[in-house]
Amino acid sequence: MQYETGPAQNVLERYIRHPANKPTADGSFLRISNITTCTRKQVLDGMGVPRIEAGPNAVNGFVAKEIGNTMHQHVQAAFEEYVPNFECEVEVSIPDCLTSGHADGVYSASHDNPSRREGTVLEIKTMRNYGFRKARSEGPKEEHLFQAAAYALGLGVTKIHLVYICTDATPGRWKDTARAGDMVEWLYDIHEPFDESGTSINVATTYFLEDHARMAKSYLASGVIPEGLRSYWETEIPWECNYCPYYDICEQHGDIDIVDVIDLVIKETDESVK
Repeated sequence: MQYETGPAQNVLERYIRHPANKPTADGSFLRISNITTCTRKQVLDGMGVPRIEAGPNAVNGFVAKEIGNTMHQHVQAAFEEYVPNFECEVEVSIPDCLTSGHADGVYSASHDNPSRREGTVLEIKTMRNYGFRKARSEGPKEEHLFQAAAYALGLGVTKIHLVYICTDATPGRWKDTARAGDMVEWLYDIHEPFDESGTSINVATTYFLEDHARMAKSYLASGVIPEGLRSYWETEIPWECNYCPYYDICEQHGDIDIVDVIDLVIKETDESVK
């Protein structure tokens, strides 16, 4: 007997439905990895609203996350063994912007003074074949560039090292192909320009950090939860929403307010305990 949706998938979907909320590095309201993401997602995350992994993409997202975590651990372990002065999972705190996070790693660019952190931020990303090939030809995604640069600014270093790892093979016989395990890397100084306007990476990142903080301060002062990407739903649901742990909330509650959030926290917390 072949199942369209079998018992294994059913129990796995229940098992992954309520992942634990990950605390920020220093208890900040925001997290650096969300620097350019949907503002509503940032606020719900900051409020500690229970995450709900549901819908047709839940298992796919879970598998991608598990592969990503595994490859992060292997690359970090390799750096720890072979790269001098490497620090893994380095805490980064930017209190003025209400945000914090953990850099995948930092390693020293100099052997002359090992005690001085004058080094390079390591940021590792795993991605599917299409996104990997696109980045390989066009460069890294801006949000990844700004995330790594934010870590660098918080740590007072100027170099960032982005590593992309492909997780699957190109379908068919395309000219531009990639296999699982293919990698591409970039090394930047954050004072370099990142686009045709000549704007440096650190200037653009500082803008996003400050905007990140303004949004959070506005919410904390008013209690009004921003629409974020939900404002686009009347015409087309952005692809990011399909993989968001708050998709069900946005689907069921268009204009959500604090009372809705409190009710959801109670309801989903009760469900996760059962």
